[in-house]
Amino acid sequence: MRLLIAVLFMAQAASAPSFEVASINPHPLPPGTFFAVGRNAATIKIAGNRVTTGGNLKSLVMAAYNVRDFQVDGVPEALGSELYDVVAKTEGEETPSVEQVRPMLQTLLADRFQLQLHRETRQIAVYDLVVAKNGPKLKESTGPKPAEEPVRIGTAMRWSFTDRTIPGLIDLIKATGDRPILDKTGLTGHYDFSLELDMEHPQEIQPAIEDLGLKLSSAKEPAEILVIDHAAKPSAN
Repeated sequence: MRLLIAVLFMAQAASAPSFEVASINPHPLPPGTFFAVGRNAATIKIAGNRVTTGGNLKSLVMAAYNVRDFQVDGVPEALGSELYDVVAKTEGEETPSVEQVRPMLQTLLADRFQLQLHRETRQIAVYDLVVAKNGPKLKESTGPKPAEEPVRIGTAMRWSFTDRTIPGLIDLIKATGDRPILDKTGLTGHYDFSLELDMEHPQEIQPAIEDLGLKLSSAKEPAEILVIDHAAKPSAN
């Protein structure tokens, strides 16, 4: 049985999509620089068959598996603030899509970082976006219009948007939150609206949401999580 499992594992590893060549190098920070781990996935850049990306292990996992910050758990403390530059090349001359590159990046992380992980479902803290007591204050859109430049009002900035859905609104505000935002409004139309944020406290999105006749309500929902069982500093190129 153990032999069969080993053979199946080797066959699976051999068939996994992979880069033709790849290098991973530490990204040194100047002495005394403080690195704060962000909530964004590493950016995957593709030029021809050349792929570049970089970040700490968590941001690389987020990019490889197309998940959010709250969906990755168990990053070893020693790798939390280590930054890496990844340069790779795919086979052939065709330009791959990001979706084609993601499984190759997964294989690279498993090979070079010895990354092992599993998936599990957990109850996590979320925000439910709901309609406030007095109803929505969203204007039905008459169609797309030219984009307007943001307007500064004291320490605040006001952005105007047209022909947006509620999922589109969530895409605009989700980066400011510390947890995922779920659409529980029941609103299915297209709307024109403005968002005004205090740039000294951009994470305080609630007042802007309330101006639209909506609110964020704390809740718990099941979500799939990637749990890292093992990872190590990358092996040499």
